[in-house]
Amino acid sequence: MSTDQVHADKYVSTEVELYSVNNTSEPTKQAFFFPTIKKYLSSEAPGKKVLDIGCGTGDWTKYAAECGAKSVDGFDISEEMVELSKQATAGLINVTICVGDATNMTYGNNRFDIALSFYITCVLHKEAFTTHFTELHRVLVPGGKAVVLNLARSAFDVMFLKEHTDQVMVEKNIKTALETLPRNPTNQQINEALADLHDVVLVTFTLDSTGHLYRVTDVNQLTNGQVVWIKTQIMVFPDYYYSADYINEQIKTAGLSIDYIEHYFTEERRISYNNSKPRIKLERYITEDPPFLLYHLSKSSN
Repeated sequence: MSTDQVHADKYVSTEVELYSVNNTSEPTKQAFFFPTIKKYLSSEAPGKKVLDIGCGTGDWTKYAAECGAKSVDGFDISEEMVELSKQATAGLINVTICVGDATNMTYGNNRFDIALSFYITCVLHKEAFTTHFTELHRVLVPGGKAVVLNLARSAFDVMFLKEHTDQVMVEKNIKTALETLPRNPTNQQINEALADLHDVVLVTFTLDSTGHLYRVTDVNQLTNGQVVWIKTQIMVFPDYYYSADYINEQIKTAGLSIDYIEHYFTEERRISYNNSKPRIKLERYITEDPPFLLYHLSKSSN
């Protein structure tokens, strides 16, 4: 592992558990992502062997089982998350939960009909990112399917704001917050500095060559595997950047096919979300240029 990789891992690896804990708490996930996955599992899971990679608090493990899956295996790298998943799925006889690694799965070849990988790829460094897709291909049966959630281009260089927000004022507040940070700040320092950006739905930061944090305004400034910090409504997450071309390349190199890429931030859901009176209402551009995409993948049946 390179020196740069060790430097990156000190940020991202410490936040994986935190990311997982908050996976189901953000209102936009409940409004946009949840309906899509519930519909998918209701249709595809019955009678199938399902793998939930990075199962976190066990929400999708439980839902797949309740939809009639033949069996559901879930694993997470965090023992604390595994315990929460076991609690969530207690009493479901078709569920098995364990500690595991998304880049070195302990399952045999050609075992699962469906694999779920949500919020996993964005916390994997380059070597692990590639291995994850290779492992997906290995554990899927011929003709098996995988659903992978990836950050989209706009997550890195578009600033999504609360409806009717003064962008100039937000940019001024960001500038002020960044000026308080030292070189090579810790995750805690970054969280504290950006905590008061309440009008931000999503905005991304990274370190420059001197170790100072700055807001990303051009995705072309980033390189594959670079650490970024994404400020959402509830907190700041350190992730890795990967371009669409790089993602596509790794998927195909692993032997998987991209059946289609789903854009689940629909205008209908945005209107419904805003009408539900959330604390932060969403502008239309979140549906026109969504920050997340679902990759529907498959393994050849040959």
